[in-house]
Amino acid sequence: MIARAVAVVAGVWLMFAPAVLDDAGVAENNDRTFGPIGASFAFVALWEVLRPLRWATLPVGVWLVVAPLVLTYDDAGAIVSSVAAGIVLAVSAFFGGDVDAAFGEGGPRFGRRRGSLRMV
Repeated sequence: MIARAVAVVAGVWLMFAPAVLDDAGVAENNDRTFGPIGASFAFVALWEVLRPLRWATLPVGVWLVVAPLVLTYDDAGAIVSSVAAGIVLAVSAFFGGDVDAAFGEGGPRFGRRRGSLRMV
């Protein structure tokens, strides 16, 4: 849970980074696009039933690490910000967390016994 909370903060940081670091152009567009996406995936993955969605932060994080090279960022601050947030988002995907309950069982459970259905 802590890993996903930190990933949410990293995604939210990317939304504000262009204003704080005074970035413009490609870096600003990339941060304002992928920051909310990463934060959203991390936030939704806070709930146990949606925990597998944490893996969606991995490609977002990898893109944020590679983006300064592919998009040729001009500002060193934008590079550090993107790479740091990308590492946090990518690494957070590998922390699964504890599962306290089983999901997907819904309704009464039925078992087979001697060819007939019976409630378990």
